[in-house]
Amino acid sequence: MKHSLRKHQRVYLTFYLRVFEGDDFLGYLIDISKEGIMIMSDFPLQVGKYYLLKMKVPESFEWKGKADADRHIEFTGECKRSEHDTVDREFYLNGFEITDIDDDSNAVIHKIIEKYRIP
Repeated sequence: MKHSLRKHQRVYLTFYLRVFEGDDFLGYLIDISKEGIMIMSDFPLQVGKYYLLKMKVPESFEWKGKADADRHIEFTGECKRSEHDTVDREFYLNGFEITDIDDDSNAVIHKIIEKYRIP
């Protein structure tokens, strides 16, 4: 499968963040860019489907005015690919393009990239 060139470089974080659709756990964030994310899951996700994603924010992240239970951001992403992981075929790698995100959530993503990226 041929993939289009990225405008923004992927960033790997120092830990995996949990990603949900509603209350349903989808998987763990593997990498992130300003335009998309990669989620590792136990099952394939539907390519072409738009998901309302909820990503948990790390406890160590400065979060003013939010209770621990509300430590997440929400955004819409289109699943662009879903395929077996080449290293461990029990898992699936699911690539998402972020299609709709509010300014506050987008700012949180930018701060997470800067604070938790693997150098």
